[in-house]
Amino acid sequence: MAKACVSVFYRQQHRRCQLHDILFMSPQDGQEEVGTVYYSLSTGACPPGYVHSRLLNFCYQLHLQSILYNESLSDCSSRGEHFITIDSPDKQSHFVKQVTASSDSKRYSYYIDGSDAATEGQWVYHDSRPVTYFAWDRGYPENSSSIRDYLVASKASAFRWQDRRAQDTKYYACEKDI
Repeated sequence: MAKACVSVFYRQQHRRCQLHDILFMSPQDGQEEVGTVYYSLSTGACPPGYVHSRLLNFCYQLHLQSILYNESLSDCSSRGEHFITIDSPDKQSHFVKQVTASSDSKRYSYYIDGSDAATEGQWVYHDSRPVTYFAWDRGYPENSSSIRDYLVASKASAFRWQDRRAQDTKYYACEKDI
């Protein structure tokens, strides 16, 4: 898990350190203070710029450009990655916490791993495992047509899931298997 440590010089000799379990992605999300030193702690499990959850043992990167499904999937695949697989309430909670921590990353909805393109209503991950955990938004999945085949964590519903079309532009999150 990437953590930022803020060390404040306190009473000339003492230092105070605050560890945050989120990665701030925007300069406007904080204000530097005089006498404060900022650190970023990372582990060898993930490349720089990735978020590592040691507790949940996964590594991913948020991509803050809004592009089509196929383009974002190709970008993940080009690095040997896949869309982030959210397969538990803890992973959903972690993802939402990371996305909402920064003003840049919370602006848009995200493509995440899961599709029912092969068989309507039967959701599977990129590796063909069935999706068994869902965080659906109210009224979803629509399952009314075969064009809404891809999972999106929707900004409009606190990043609960919706089924969407590949023609929609979204942010995306790529997961690196570790």
